[in-house]
Amino acid sequence: MKKRLSISLTIIIVVSITICGLFTTISYRQSYYADTENNIKKSSNYIMNYMLPDFLETGNKKSLDDFSQSTNVRMTIINPQGEVTYESLQGVGDLENHKNRPEIIGALKGVETTEVRFSNTFKDEMIYVATPYFGETQSVGAVLRISMPVNAMDDAMFEMINNIIFVILTTILATTLLINYFINRELKPLEDASAFARAIASGKYGQQLTMIREDQIGELVESLNQMSIQLNNSFTEMNQKNAELTAILSNMNHGVIAIDKKNHIVHLNEAARMVLRIPMKEVVIGKNILEVYRESFILELMNYLENDACEKTTFESRIHSDQVLRIYINQIEENNNINGHIIIFEDITLLKNLEKMRRDFVANVSHELKTPITTIKGFIETIQENHITEPKTLERFYAIIYEESDRLSRLVSDILALSQLENKGGFDKRYETIQLDTEIMQIFDILKLSAEAKNTTLVLTSKESIKLEFVADEFRQMMINLIDNAIKYSEPGNQVEVDLSEEDHNIIIRVRDHGYGIPEKDVNRIFERFYRVDKSRSKEKGGTGLGLAIVKHTVQNNCGKITVNSQVGKGTEFMIQLPKNKE
Repeated sequence: MKKRLSISLTIIIVVSITICGLFTTISYRQSYYADTENNIKKSSNYIMNYMLPDFLETGNKKSLDDFSQSTNVRMTIINPQGEVTYESLQGVGDLENHKNRPEIIGALKGVETTEVRFSNTFKDEMIYVATPYFGETQSVGAVLRISMPVNAMDDAMFEMINNIIFVILTTILATTLLINYFINRELKPLEDASAFARAIASGKYGQQLTMIREDQIGELVESLNQMSIQLNNSFTEMNQKNAELTAILSNMNHGVIAIDKKNHIVHLNEAARMVLRIPMKEVVIGKNILEVYRESFILELMNYLENDACEKTTFESRIHSDQVLRIYINQIEENNNINGHIIIFEDITLLKNLEKMRRDFVANVSHELKTPITTIKGFIETIQENHITEPKTLERFYAIIYEESDRLSRLVSDILALSQLENKGGFDKRYETIQLDTEIMQIFDILKLSAEAKNTTLVLTSKESIKLEFVADEFRQMMINLIDNAIKYSEPGNQVEVDLSEEDHNIIIRVRDHGYGIPEKDVNRIFERFYRVDKSRSKEKGGTGLGLAIVKHTVQNNCGKITVNSQVGKGTEFMIQLPKNKE
């Protein structure tokens, strides 16, 4: 801009000064010619009044010669017949008749005549002023012609033009330098402001220009400074909100995908990548969602996206055959136009499984409670309606009622215990240091009768005394369930072995029997509530189907882990790992 402005102004000034110089030169030339002509006429009048009458009367030409030499002009006197009677220049020889000269013709007519023409005598362009002299008869008695070479005026004009050209060039040079100086001085703030604006455009906000001017440039600088501050504040706030939003989206458990109206992905968080199984390193921003994910679920999603009638849509769908999603679709509107959609994936697989487990639990509890209640009610109604009084029959009926009542009591107790473990994370957490081998031996005493009934030997193996911070009641119930199951499902005459050991930061408890074993297809389900490998045999053993569920929840509530290793016909081993330090 500065270069273009400098060139433009310089051209304008050069053209203006040149035109002025040409106009001045032409005007001066015209003025010079007019002045010369006037001077010649004044000289002619002087000669006509004071010298010519004497010359015509006496023929004395001394005064004429003196005047010609002093004024450096050429004088010629011609009679009415055109003959030259006086010539101020010497050595021109005899001159021809001048009657046909244009200026002489005009003067002989009584009119003072000026003519500029080429002189054949001097071979040069001359200016001639011919003045008629009137005699006593008022007729033209002679003609006084004064002439001067035009080049004599041109020399003066040339010198004047040289001076004018010098002045013009000097003025142009000085003006150009001054223009560049003032342009640089005036445009320097604009250049700084332009560089400042480019810096702002490139993202360097918050900078300030220190320029104090009380003009429009100063107002511009102040506006740019204010804009820089506002942009810095706005982008700082926007970046902060973007960072917060990114952090929120990144840490959300729900998958979030934002797409534009052409179904190109604008944003997706890590949870969405995990749901759709998209690698973290894969670049998907800007791609069509159909290019990124091609499972049948996406076609169902597209059908909902194409429905513009509803601003919000919710539906459930199955993905990867074993995962259930609840999908929320919200439209992105701007100026009453739909510019895209926000898609939120909520994994409700666990919720669906829990709902199924709850339904199964209610059904199982109802079934398990119904059997003993129906039995008790049936035998009581039989006694009442039939008025049974025979002691042996009553004793047999009372025994069955007692057995079913005891079974009902155990079932209710196990349900309450399991509910407390699931809902509260266990019993009231009154931790105490327990001696594991001592606790196991006490449990052996509790289960001694059951073991002796099956001729089963209870064996404890512990290389050293092991202590553990635990809730005593939880530990006893957990171990009673495991050891009691081992006794029930062992072949008569075998051992039930309990092994205590320490490995790294864990305490290992192994409960091993040599009984029927668990089929491989049932191993992963034995911790489910009311699940029985052999229902008929389990009921014969008096089990409620909740013992292993209680064991699993007790272990999990204490940050432990339980595993099962079983072989059909050889026995089963339960291994519990409990951390020494729960923190």
